[in-house]
Amino acid sequence: MKTVLDLLRHPLVIGTLILSVLIVVGAYFGSHWYYGDVETVEMPEISAPTPTLSEKSASSEVDLSGLQGESLPTQTESTPIPPSTEGESVGDFLAELSAEEKALLTAEVVEDTQPVSPFGFGPYPQVPSDFPEDPIWEEDMEANISQFGSEAMKEAELMDRVLIQLWNQGHRATSASKHSNGLVYPSFPNTVFVRWDYIEEEDGTITRYARRISSGAEVSDSDLNDLGEGIIPPGIKVLDYDSDGINPYTFLNLN
Repeated sequence: MKTVLDLLRHPLVIGTLILSVLIVVGAYFGSHWYYGDVETVEMPEISAPTPTLSEKSASSEVDLSGLQGESLPTQTESTPIPPSTEGESVGDFLAELSAEEKALLTAEVVEDTQPVSPFGFGPYPQVPSDFPEDPIWEEDMEANISQFGSEAMKEAELMDRVLIQLWNQGHRATSASKHSNGLVYPSFPNTVFVRWDYIEEEDGTITRYARRISSGAEVSDSDLNDLGEGIIPPGIKVLDYDSDGINPYTFLNLN
């Protein structure tokens, strides 16, 4: 009778055992080669993705319709923008401007800082350094309006504007009057504005006389009397009352 030992010594059983051991060993080393040693790997932190242009526009409600397939337009400016970059001085910025840009920038600064007429005439003109009188807008305009009325202050401002523009043109007058016909009459030295009228005497001769006169305080009473009788005194310049008076709106381009 064969014992267990005899069965284990049988060549078929030995070959089967050897084959089983080879299969197990092969399976072990095969899996190690395929997967490698298993280790704990720490995954790096992944920051949130930077939003795309379309995502930014959606979050800030910027309408980019019609710009698909096109490059975004560059900014157009009516006036130059001062430097905001650190290290760039205002002098460097101004040196890079064209003459037109400098003029536009200066005009806007003046318009922002210069006082403006309460009667809709725009910014007040610059007063010449040699102009001998203070214009009405350098006084307390609100107090004057309250005391004398809005219409009187409007007329005073118009006359001062006319006088300053005349002064800049070389015509020296420091006062003026505005008459019911809407015209301004500057008080030029030794000058009168006269409207002549004529009468026929009994003998048929025509005599003229001054029906209307506008003059400055430097014209004497005796000269005015002579003009009343149709006589032009020596040294007096006579201008026509109706055609030589100044329409302030036309003269100042306020229409």
